[in-house]
Amino acid sequence: MKKLGNAYLTDEEEAHHDFFDACDMTIELLNEFEARGMLKGPAMGGAMTQLLSHLIDISPDPRTVSEIIASCLSNAAYNAESAITHEGNDQIH
Repeated sequence: MKKLGNAYLTDEEEAHHDFFDACDMTIELLNEFEARGMLKGPAMGGAMTQLLSHLIDISPDPRTVSEIIASCLSNAAYNAESAITHEGNDQIH
Protein backbone atom coordinates (compact mmCIF):
# COMPACT_ATOMS: atom_id res chain seq x y z
CA MET A 1 0.00 0.00 0.00
CA LYS A 2 1.00 3.55 -0.68
CA LYS A 3 -0.20 6.63 1.16
CA LEU A 4 -1.85 9.38 -0.91
CA GLY A 5 -2.84 12.32 1.24
CA ASN A 6 -4.76 10.89 4.18
CA ALA A 7 -5.80 7.72 2.33
CA TYR A 8 -3.99 4.50 1.56
CA LEU A 9 -4.14 3.09 -1.94
CA THR A 10 -4.49 -0.59 -2.76
CA ASP A 11 -2.00 -2.03 -5.25
CA GLU A 12 -4.60 -1.74 -8.04
CA GLU A 13 -5.44 1.85 -7.10
CA GLU A 14 -1.75 2.67 -6.88
CA ALA A 15 -1.14 1.20 -10.35
CA HIS A 16 -4.09 3.19 -11.75
CA HIS A 17 -2.83 6.39 -10.09
CA ASP A 18 0.76 5.82 -11.28
CA PHE A 19 -0.41 5.06 -14.83
CA PHE A 20 -2.31 8.32 -15.15
CA ASP A 21 0.41 10.33 -13.37
CA ALA A 22 2.90 9.00 -15.92
CA CYS A 23 0.51 9.91 -18.76
CA ASP A 24 0.21 13.45 -17.42
CA MET A 25 3.97 13.77 -16.96
CA THR A 26 4.55 12.57 -20.52
CA ILE A 27 2.15 15.19 -21.88
CA GLU A 28 4.14 17.80 -19.95
CA LEU A 29 7.36 16.47 -21.52
CA LEU A 30 5.86 16.62 -25.02
CA ASN A 31 4.71 20.18 -24.35
CA GLU A 32 8.27 21.00 -23.24
CA PHE A 33 9.63 19.60 -26.53
CA GLU A 34 7.25 21.89 -28.42
CA ALA A 35 8.07 24.92 -26.23
CA ARG A 36 11.77 24.39 -27.01
CA GLY A 37 11.02 24.27 -30.74
CA MET A 38 12.24 20.70 -31.10
CA LEU A 39 11.33 18.77 -34.23
CA LYS A 40 8.55 16.34 -33.35
CA GLY A 41 9.94 13.27 -35.14
CA PRO A 42 13.43 13.28 -33.66
CA ALA A 43 12.20 14.34 -30.22
CA MET A 44 9.58 11.59 -30.09
CA GLY A 45 12.05 9.07 -31.51
CA GLY A 46 14.60 9.91 -28.83
CA ALA A 47 12.04 9.72 -26.03
CA MET A 48 10.58 6.43 -27.25
CA THR A 49 14.04 4.92 -27.76
CA GLN A 50 14.95 5.74 -24.17
CA LEU A 51 11.65 4.40 -22.80
CA LEU A 52 11.98 1.16 -24.77
CA SER A 53 15.63 0.75 -23.79
CA HIS A 54 14.70 1.13 -20.14
CA LEU A 55 11.75 -1.26 -20.50
CA ILE A 56 13.99 -3.91 -22.04
CA ASP A 57 16.60 -3.37 -19.34
CA ILE A 58 14.21 -3.77 -16.40
CA SER A 59 11.94 -6.51 -17.79
CA PRO A 60 12.44 -10.08 -16.60
CA ASP A 61 12.04 -11.56 -20.08
CA PRO A 62 11.21 -10.72 -23.72
CA ARG A 63 7.59 -11.85 -23.31
CA THR A 64 6.99 -9.20 -20.65
CA VAL A 65 8.40 -6.53 -22.98
CA SER A 66 6.10 -7.70 -25.78
CA GLU A 67 3.05 -7.75 -23.51
CA ILE A 68 3.68 -4.23 -22.23
CA ILE A 69 4.29 -2.86 -25.73
CA ALA A 70 1.14 -4.59 -27.04
CA SER A 71 -0.90 -3.13 -24.17
CA CYS A 72 0.48 0.35 -24.82
CA LEU A 73 -0.25 0.12 -28.56
CA SER A 74 -3.79 -1.03 -27.81
CA ASN A 75 -4.35 1.85 -25.38
CA ALA A 76 -2.89 4.37 -27.85
CA ALA A 77 -5.04 3.07 -30.71
CA TYR A 78 -8.15 3.29 -28.54
CA ASN A 79 -7.25 6.83 -27.44
CA ALA A 80 -6.57 7.94 -31.02
CA GLU A 81 -9.79 6.41 -32.30
CA SER A 82 -11.80 7.97 -29.49
CA ALA A 83 -10.29 11.40 -30.18
CA ILE A 84 -11.02 11.47 -33.93
CA THR A 85 -14.35 12.98 -34.81
CA HIS A 86 -15.55 14.04 -38.25
CA GLU A 87 -18.83 15.84 -38.77
CA GLY A 88 -21.25 13.58 -40.60
CA ASN A 89 -18.65 10.89 -41.19
CA ASP A 90 -17.86 7.93 -38.94
CA GLN A 91 -14.78 6.85 -40.92
CA ILE A 92 -11.29 7.41 -39.59
CA HIS A 93 -9.00 9.14 -42.09
